[in-house]
Amino acid sequence: MSKNSETIGNYGKMWMRFMEEQHPELVQEMQPGQLEAVARSVDRAAWEYRALLDAQYEQMNPRPSDFEAALQWERARAFYTDSAVMRERVLVAVTT
Repeated sequence: MSKNSETIGNYGKMWMRFMEEQHPELVQEMQPGQLEAVARSVDRAAWEYRALLDAQYEQMNPRPSDFEAALQWERARAFYTDSAVMRERVLVAVTT
């Protein structure tokens, strides 16, 4: 699969929406196809960062064995990692 035909994942799509709404002047300055290429890069970086944060969270907060506690743990981990990824990787104005 070539870079141009690679799909843009959810984090990349959210980044594109953020850029189009908050930084339209930067989007207009981009070369044709650059927005999509950067979106794919942001998406990959966001998923890699999320995997790292997931591992760190689990190391610092071992997953409980009790079913209800494990559900709460999963929700807390997902909230922690997703909010950090959004703040630090997705909702950031980048052009390269």
